[in-house]
Amino acid sequence: MSAIAARRRRRKIAAVVTSVLSVLALPSGVVVGANALLNESGGNNVDEAGVAEIPTTPVEMIAVTKHIGEVVSVSSIALLAIAPGGHGGTIVSVPVGASAHVADGATPARIADYYVTDGIFGLKSAVEDLLNITIDHADDVTAMEFADLIKAIAPQQVTLAQPIFDTTAAGVATVLEAGAQTVAPAQIAAGLAASQSGIPESDRLAQVKELWKSIAHAGAPVAVDSSASSTTIPAVTDVPVDTAGFLAAMLSDRVDVWQLSSTLITDAKRNPSNVDLYELDGGETLMVMASVVPSALQLASDAISVMVDVPFSNTNIAREAVTRLAYLGAKVMLVRQIAETPNEHTVVYYADELARAEGEAYSSTLGTLEFKKAPQTISGVNLQVVLGNDFVAFLGSGGTTTTTIAG
Repeated sequence: MSAIAARRRRRKIAAVVTSVLSVLALPSGVVVGANALLNESGGNNVDEAGVAEIPTTPVEMIAVTKHIGEVVSVSSIALLAIAPGGHGGTIVSVPVGASAHVADGATPARIADYYVTDGIFGLKSAVEDLLNITIDHADDVTAMEFADLIKAIAPQQVTLAQPIFDTTAAGVATVLEAGAQTVAPAQIAAGLAASQSGIPESDRLAQVKELWKSIAHAGAPVAVDSSASSTTIPAVTDVPVDTAGFLAAMLSDRVDVWQLSSTLITDAKRNPSNVDLYELDGGETLMVMASVVPSALQLASDAISVMVDVPFSNTNIAREAVTRLAYLGAKVMLVRQIAETPNEHTVVYYADELARAEGEAYSSTLGTLEFKKAPQTISGVNLQVVLGNDFVAFLGSGGTTTTTIAG
């Protein structure tokens, strides 16, 4: 099985088709939640005069594997996304049962299936194609190997809603009990490598997230659990060459955790064998990737490139903006949270008149827009969208009115 053909096909079509599917399923009125964006204090340097660059954000994919005799499988997958500047970052947990992009007419497949047939490079290719990113480094580790990599981490507090079980050659074993407890690195690694036969992955994702959070808590200062990060222009740094280097870079500063949302696919056409197969939320996935690994994004489109600034501590607002822009065909390259007080109107800074003309259509899904000539150039970005209070009101009203303001 190979993801190469599927990737080539995906690279030829407009970006983020899954985001289009997501926006069509959204209710007309959005209930705004209270989740905060990651690293809310950063991101201001992109506004400096002159030409600013999309920040460099190295990323590794790590797969925690499980062995039963000669059978090897993947129990947990995560991206280790280093923050701009080379310190701290975000752990993004990816469901192993996420539906891979396959060629038309091909049998549906989970991304973890590619590891079984094509090894770590097959899995890397499948994840890159699914998330539309380029991964700098990929590694597969057993529980013992991962425990050795994180052995310097102090024991961490976790609270598990239910026990973690693992199917072994001898039967089902309890790896960690439910409840609040202190876990050592070897226990964290064993929990991430555990899986129970016949139990859907959705039942264990909350436990997987807690274990990744326990690793994140070892970063300094204390980590938080939220969603997308803002970014800053980094100093020139070298990309780590191995997992130990990625972990060292991340744990040298604050580490955040995000688990990609997924929905079990029950449609007989899309999942004819009724396997444990999940669809990611395309809008959320794009929001997270454009926040934590913007330099890794590989969106195949000739559309206008857009940067989104979010002056709200709310992931639902950011996700809505990103999903709606992707639905219109915009290429969302970067999402940041900014510390500024929101303007009344959403402001769109344009690089040239062609970009402005494209941006005029965004009022249909973003509401009232105020256009201004961009005071500086951001490399690779045609439009900078700074969300305003009008956008939140637009969502609450069902998003049915449109206005533009000349600038």
